[in-house]
Order: sequence, then structure tokens, then C-alpha cells
Amino acid sequence: MHRIILDTDPGIDDALALFLALSSPDVRLEAITTVGGNVNVNLTTYNALALLELADRTDIPVARGSHRPIVRQPMYAEHVHG
Repeated sequence: MHRIILDTDPGIDDALALFLALSSPDVRLEAITTVGGNVNVNLTTYNALALLELADRTDIPVARGSHRPIVRQPMYAEHVHG
């Protein structure tokens, strides 16, 4: 059993990764941390919570991370993800 914490900015690609992790008998998802990526961190956190609700796994904690990158200005692509 692999116990993991998923650090993500859930768009469609990360949604698929999340559902694959949740369906694997070899993975125990301990928590999700969110970061700003293609959209701001408030939306990525909302997306993570919505995906867990869809999967009926609201028992998994979600922690919102930084609202901006450490070494550069954020560059969003809301027209791609959202």
C-alpha cells in the first residue's frame, strides 16, 4: 500500500489522476494540497473539493497552499482550465 499526499492544481488532467489514485487498491490517498496553476488557488481548492464530493470521498482532507509561485509571477490559463 502506497500512502500519498497529492499536491495538485486540479484541471482535467489532475482530475483523471485523482480518480485513478482513488480507484487503485494499491494507493491510500491521505490528503490533497492545492496550489495555483492554470487558475488561482481558490478555484483549484474548490475543484479538489468538488472532485472529492463527486467521488464520495469527502473524508480526505484538502489544504489550500500558496496563492502564488515562489520565484515568478503567476501565469493563469483560465481559458484552458477552470
